[in-house]
Amino acid sequence: MAARVYEFNITVNYPTKENEEEFDNRAARAVAKILCETLPIDTIDEIIKLYKEKTNK
Repeated sequence: MAARVYEFNITVNYPTKENEEEFDNRAARAVAKILCETLPIDTIDEIIKLYKEKTNK
């Protein structure tokens, strides 16, 4: 018996230059929500500290 082949039509919508900042803000809010739901505050503070150190270099 042959394996069944599935075909999918996938559309990826990237933000336009006008919407890029709003897209980034929405993505950041989604990540923050997940972090707050899954990690203790001390761990989140450590992640923020490491991120700031990395981006200031």
